[in-house]
Amino acid sequence: MQLADLAIKDLRAVTDLIQDHITWMEEQNKSPGYIESTVTAIKSWLRHFDVEIKRRIKINESESTPTLEHERVPNESEISEIFNRTSLRTAIEMSLIAKAGLRPQVLGNHDGTDGLVIKDIADIVIEDGKAMCVATPPRITIRRTLSKARHQYFTFLTEGGTRKLLAYLNDRLARGEKIGPDSAVIAPDTSYKVYRGKNTGKKFLPTRRISQDVREAFRPRFRWRPYVLRAFFDTQLLMAESRGKIAHDFRVFFMGHKGSMEARYTTNKGVLPNALVKEMKSAFKRSQEFLDLEMKTDDQLEIQDHETGEVETTTAHQAIQIITKLDQAEKMISQGWRLVAILPGEKAVFENFGFRQDHV
Repeated sequence: MQLADLAIKDLRAVTDLIQDHITWMEEQNKSPGYIESTVTAIKSWLRHFDVEIKRRIKINESESTPTLEHERVPNESEISEIFNRTSLRTAIEMSLIAKAGLRPQVLGNHDGTDGLVIKDIADIVIEDGKAMCVATPPRITIRRTLSKARHQYFTFLTEGGTRKLLAYLNDRLARGEKIGPDSAVIAPDTSYKVYRGKNTGKKFLPTRRISQDVREAFRPRFRWRPYVLRAFFDTQLLMAESRGKIAHDFRVFFMGHKGSMEARYTTNKGVLPNALVKEMKSAFKRSQEFLDLEMKTDDQLEIQDHETGEVETTTAHQAIQIITKLDQAEKMISQGWRLVAILPGEKAVFENFGFRQDHV
């Protein structure tokens, strides 16, 4: 309140104070992104009292990201090592980020009042005290309240991630926890009934706790941020896309980004044609080998790369692509065509192998 009172009386003095604080943070080697977020928070607070900072506030190298300069996504041996030395709960936290592309705040929001629940994964059911998956890969729906872009979308979870999820849920059931459709997918340990502070009585873990679990799994060997797992998901699907296993628009959609797929999805009030959803599911299933790296040995990975290279060589000159209206998607997919990309103007590119032009 003192800052707001001062701003109301003397706007110039507060602006000078903010600029001095920026200089101090720069001398403390704070990252430009951290400084910018701090200034944004201060401006937002002052705006609550109808105080608008008019002077242009400068932050040196505001686009610089020093903490990310040397960060890279994990390779197959590192992913395998991390998953092999972590707890069940942390393993599924990491799996939902690295193998389904979810943001940490989807699993549990900032204050632990909302998060992913069992009914958001419709293919996971609890019967006779046991968790089972009735269809693979299981589909995960991200509600608008959990989406960063505030739109509903869905993604899938790989075979390896599904195994970890079932192991985690069955462990909770074996410990006597009652799990229903509205139960949290990632929940606090039920053995800790006290000393939870502000989280007492909340069924979700806050984002900070989830991120802490992942960081502890990385340390001390790796200095990565938890978000590197989502970058891993994006990078691996990009590799799958380059090898013709998944369409670019599908990858963008699974990441929760707004694009042509998202626009059509929301225009139709959250309903995509069944044939298109099946194709998206098939594309993800074809691509999951790039995400479940810890399930493969080095020899298997080398064979996979060799076989993929041979397939690309033998089929490169046999692929046929056509452009047609997007509303023909169901018909084209039923005839064996694969959706490659969605174009502006409600058009799409389809691809098939071994067809002659007179079959088109």
